[in-house]
Amino acid sequence: MRSTIVLVLRDPESPESNLRSEALGSYLRRLRVIEGKSATVATDATGSRQAVTLLAEAATLIGDGGEVRYVPTRAARDRVAGDGDGAWLQSMVSRHRKLVRRSVGAIFEFPLEAEARAGGDEPASLRTFVTDWTGLPSSCAVAVHPGHPLSTGLGPGEHASFTGRFCRHPLTGDLLPIWVGDWVKPEFGTGAVLLNPGHNLPDLEFSRKVGLPVRFSLAPKGHDGAPVDWVKPPYIKSGHAYRVGPAAEGLPFDEAKTVYFAAVAERGLVEEYTDSGMGTFRVASVGSDGGVEVPWDQRRRTVARDDASGEPVRLCLSPVLSVVEEHVRSAELTVVTPSTRVEDDLLALRLLLAEPDIAPVVKTAPEVVVVGNAQLAKGTDPATSEEVLRLALLVSAAPLDMLSVKPQHIEPCERFLAVHATVSAREPADGQERSGEVSKAAGQIKGLLGRQDLKQAFTQMYRLQKTLAKAEGLGEADAVCYAALAHVLAGVETPFDQAALNSAWESI
Repeated sequence: MRSTIVLVLRDPESPESNLRSEALGSYLRRLRVIEGKSATVATDATGSRQAVTLLAEAATLIGDGGEVRYVPTRAARDRVAGDGDGAWLQSMVSRHRKLVRRSVGAIFEFPLEAEARAGGDEPASLRTFVTDWTGLPSSCAVAVHPGHPLSTGLGPGEHASFTGRFCRHPLTGDLLPIWVGDWVKPEFGTGAVLLNPGHNLPDLEFSRKVGLPVRFSLAPKGHDGAPVDWVKPPYIKSGHAYRVGPAAEGLPFDEAKTVYFAAVAERGLVEEYTDSGMGTFRVASVGSDGGVEVPWDQRRRTVARDDASGEPVRLCLSPVLSVVEEHVRSAELTVVTPSTRVEDDLLALRLLLAEPDIAPVVKTAPEVVVVGNAQLAKGTDPATSEEVLRLALLVSAAPLDMLSVKPQHIEPCERFLAVHATVSAREPADGQERSGEVSKAAGQIKGLLGRQDLKQAFTQMYRLQKTLAKAEGLGEADAVCYAALAHVLAGVETPFDQAALNSAWESI
């Protein structure tokens, strides 16, 4: 039997919402346990160094400004963007779709020069996502983000650095230098960009800072190369192909683009691709206490490849990193999340589950319970006990509804817990069968609990409790039946052990 893990996410700005999510998570665990399943609640990542290093190997982790962010792989982004990761809650999927930024282009492969390969496990080529290749022949360099596998990193205060490596231009065969730039976005495309300063303004500005050549493969129609008419950079998506060889020479820029693609495609070094951008996600913060210690590469701004090449830092992990661990990915997973975290933490969790290089591969979506925001209304006693407040947050509204906890929510919860203590303290009579009134009420309450209609379940439970409190005698069958329902709903202590509660639940 697969174990169940109820993972509770948090809203750092709303302690009441967190308490509400925790209360619901505990309720779901109790429901699973009384059904005879193995279930635990997780509110934090376990702090496993192995989980951090595994994620750094399978995807990308980048750190700056005291926080560490997860960059999902293209494979994970494509799977999530195409809804290929299981049947997730439709309302949540709709919110995630609105966050996807699609960019149409192509992925060009730039074969690495043999001398550029520092190790046997490096790829044979550098893959670069390009949205405009109208001036492809005049491209002069490639830049990667600091944490890229081919990066040599950046020192303090550095914004760019030459790696000492070269790759081959897939169209011309020219050797292009590979640079590191802190402005390269790891979450866009492949985390590597093609530099063409003659036909792109940001590339032109970079080239003038570091000394890259500015070449042209586009010019006005009829341009003969005379100095008086030399092209002024950047010359963007206009004119005709210039000095590019007989196949495309003189063609309008858009027609030349088609010729370039066909030539590179014939060599098997390009494919059409639409990038699904989803950003990066905060998954850890640098702290001095707690968490997990990992080796950190300060130059590459990511987890070091080994202890010798890094400095030890202590990371406090987000709960979403729990899903990197094998025992969580193998479990029957239920996720409880504040509604405010659907677009960030829950999307990050969804992408982590979709990562193909983290085993075991997860093919089905977990159960997701979205919890509305909660707060204490004016007039509510801030000294209300946590036990009462948790119950009020759990039963005063449907999970997805926003909730402002008021005194009228607190008072029935206080009375319920007080009466429960009285009922539980009574000595039940042996040998009595369950009464018809209790059986009928218990069946209704069990159905409501199964449907997570906790507000109505509490109302019905409150009535049953008062009936039992007023009764002259309390039979053991009625007492254990009530105790099972009260324990599942409110998490209260009872005089019966778990086996007795499970048996009573099954008999309802």
